[in-house]
Amino acid sequence: MNKERAKEIFHSPDMIQVHHKDREIYIEEVIERNEMARIHPTDQPNIVQKVPLYELKELDQ
Repeated sequence: MNKERAKEIFHSPDMIQVHHKDREIYIEEVIERNEMARIHPTDQPNIVQKVPLYELKELDQ
């Protein structure tokens, strides 16, 4: 996923489905300087990790 799309999803009032390694996640923060995102699985908000943006996939609508 590119940085601009990740920022759009992060700021969107809608819940947009995004996956990281076949798991649905929520983007908590987009870290622009190194193109990373702080994420957590939607079903486990206490498990937070930083991942490269290129590993995030938006599900087709």
